Amino acid sequence: MPEATFVVHLDDIQGFLVTQRYPSKFSLNEKVLNLIFYEQEKEKKEELSYSEIEGMKIATYASALYPGWMVCSVLRPDENVDLLRGELAGSGRLILALISEDPKAFSLEEILESRSVLKDLTEEQQFAEIFLTPSSALLLERMQTEGIEKAAKLSLWLKNEIQDEVDLREAMAPLIQSGVVTVELLGKTSEIVFLVKDVVGYREPPMDAIKKAKETTPQIAQRYMEYVSEFFSPAPPSKGYNPTLPEDDPNSPILEDREKISKILSERLQYRVLASLRNQVLSPADIARNTALPLSVVTKVLRALETDKVALHFDQDDLWALLTNPKIQPFMPEYVLPIIDKKLSTKEITPEAARRHLELLMKTWGEAK
Repeated sequence: MPEATFVVHLDDIQGFLVTQRYPSKFSLNEKVLNLIFYEQEKEKKEELSYSEIEGMKIATYASALYPGWMVCSVLRPDENVDLLRGELAGSGRLILALISEDPKAFSLEEILESRSVLKDLTEEQQFAEIFLTPSSALLLERMQTEGIEKAAKLSLWLKNEIQDEVDLREAMAPLIQSGVVTVELLGKTSEIVFLVKDVVGYREPPMDAIKKAKETTPQIAQRYMEYVSEFFSPAPPSKGYNPTLPEDDPNSPILEDREKISKILSERLQYRVLASLRNQVLSPADIARNTALPLSVVTKVLRALETDKVALHFDQDDLWALLTNPKIQPFMPEYVLPIIDKKLSTKEITPEAARRHLELLMKTWGEAK
């Protein structure tokens, strides 16, 4: 464990404020805080920065999600920042997430001693990021139509679409990081974008949790099934939420709901609580133990999930369950095969580009199997 950890907030009026520290006797002067902030600002990334200031080895975690906040760890002389990078980033990520949810709800000492961390985005969360970035969602829609496209042509299309200057690389980042598209240089100057995955976002009935409820909490199992059935298959004339309806059906709520699903999945504390409920019904205390989150934070997150028709509360038993299970899943875009054939026959793409697209599809889905 680092020699000391402290949380710093840059206030517009009061300057740097050390809001929490461990051990409590540890202190820093304004000069050191300014130097730490300067080093972190040079990175401008959601990751650790490392600097040696006045004889101290300091690792700092900051995130664009929490502007003005930093979690700083003073390493011991024998500690190597590269060996601790994952743990320090996970700890900083968790601390800032907790502060944003409820700054008084956790003990810095307990977080550090338990070595509790918040991991980086899962693949599912990376898919969700696509639909939270308007330009990325637009690019996905374009690639679903084109399948394969020159980067320069795609950049021009996006600029015309949003009527503004936009960095294609930045807009493509969520698509690239999640593996939905691959960008490669073919030939000397032709940069090509290939669609290798597509994704679908929807809510499914929490069947695993219902099955487990029959075994572990039979007193609520019947009511649980009724609540879920009412949501997905209500009595006529209500249509309910049916993920089997085509997305172009005007009565399908899938497209309208996709952005809400994406927000739920990308919010890290909500996702942590959601994941713990996917397989079973739990009490708030059970969830707090499973997630290593403060009980007050768990309760607040559960109420937010209840508002979004994700979680369900059985008041008399003080148990929580999933009403719906939001998911974003990838699938193979087989529909691009005739697009590749057509573009090749009309010489919109070269044989090399067509062959490479097929290789990427086989590599992506061959490995998946």
